Amino acid sequence: MYIPLSIFEVTLRNALCRELSAMAGRKDWYAIFPNTPGLSNLNRYITNAIKQISGRHEQITPPKVIAELTLGFWGSLLNSEYERILWKDLHRAFPFMPKNKRQRKNVSAPLNRFRAFRNRVFHNESICWNMNRVTEIHNEIIEVIGWINKDMPNWLAQLDRVPAVSSDIIQIMDWKN
Repeated sequence: MYIPLSIFEVTLRNALCRELSAMAGRKDWYAIFPNTPGLSNLNRYITNAIKQISGRHEQITPPKVIAELTLGFWGSLLNSEYERILWKDLHRAFPFMPKNKRQRKNVSAPLNRFRAFRNRVFHNESICWNMNRVTEIHNEIIEVIGWINKDMPNWLAQLDRVPAVSSDIIQIMDWKN
């Protein structure tokens, strides 16, 4: 799952960052958060990212701050509390989302599931407890990536070993799908 999750995270980050830059009219779009009513509490993520960069004695630049921001930050941008402020701009990050699904909650809910699942994977916790659920999450990740970039699922398929590994686990363990 490392490859699909990593590609998802970077694809999401880049798309949201593009729309935030367009909204703010600047590459350091996060600099407007402290003075924007309703967004100031997001500044804690920015402050933490800057502390991380400073702690490594690196120059603080927009690309470094953006790369340092967590998946939790990116997902939080789509929380209901920011819907009136951000969704009108951030929905453009999902140009291939079916029209009947184009609501913030239809992006936010899967992102929260992906974040929880990603944390399990990246902290080396077991995910093979329910291969049907792993397959569902995997398929949902591919679907959401396709909402952002219609070509990305086909590109990812060339690198993605999840379907083959899942099938092998089910067969070796003699589990019924």
